[in-house]
Amino acid sequence: MRVLWLIMVLLLLPFWGSTRDNDIKSIQWAINDAPPFHIIDGPYQGLGICDVLIDAVHRALPDVRRNVWLMPQPRISAALEDGIGLCFPCMIYKGTHDKVAFYSMPTHMYQPHHVITTAEKASMLSQKFGEPLPFAKLIADDAYRFGYPAGRRYSVLQPLIEQFPPFLARPGSGGAMAILQMIKADRLDYTLDYPVVANYFQQSGKGHLITLPLQENADQHVAGAVGCARTSWGTAVLNKINSVMPQVRQDPAFIQVLTLWAGADAVNYLKFNQQLLAQPEYNQSELPAIKSEYVTK
Repeated sequence: MRVLWLIMVLLLLPFWGSTRDNDIKSIQWAINDAPPFHIIDGPYQGLGICDVLIDAVHRALPDVRRNVWLMPQPRISAALEDGIGLCFPCMIYKGTHDKVAFYSMPTHMYQPHHVITTAEKASMLSQKFGEPLPFAKLIADDAYRFGYPAGRRYSVLQPLIEQFPPFLARPGSGGAMAILQMIKADRLDYTLDYPVVANYFQQSGKGHLITLPLQENADQHVAGAVGCARTSWGTAVLNKINSVMPQVRQDPAFIQVLTLWAGADAVNYLKFNQQLLAQPEYNQSELPAIKSEYVTK
């Protein structure tokens, strides 16, 4: 694995160059197969939220070239942790930088994770547990089969998931859509995901599923951001992106794709997105100072 990273580093050297903000000539992006965040085939190819986010960045930075690698999510995370010079446009903004990546200011917002299930099961769960659903009671009830894509994390819900292991943690790419297909086929009862995932499932003709809010995260939201390697190059790229963040957030094509996957709740979502992005804490950057003029490994 380390040999692979070394080869990737050597391939990227021509694109890194100086780490001064004005000298960033190219951004190496990594994407994965996870609709509606990245959509790599079919009638909506290229219309994933984070596909169009990349487009918006380069419309705001027309002199910066792009290179894109399609990689499994675990490999993207490993590359970032190893300091490989790339950026992933679809990360969760944590407010502070962590061991995986440095983060841009938030680019957009997600509604919190919901339970996703069939209409019939949604009615049963609501009658049994009330609304919003208490996830602690639902996951403790072994009458219902819970599944999710292996490797996913669920913020404040994660301790409950670890306390009650799921019926299925599906490995491999395309996990979210495979889990939804299993729910539709009555092989699972429910999963956790963002409402936009259920909206994509329906709008792409795969089936109609229902989302139910949860008690534990009802007042929360999730901020999306660009994440880049914890290097001088990554810092310079993020400074460059942050400098045009108002243009990125207001990019018409980006707004259009956010509206598309918000589905029937698009009007409320756009208001929610705009109000939260205006908060002061989402309009300041705490990126570290660039220590040297050139990237060194």
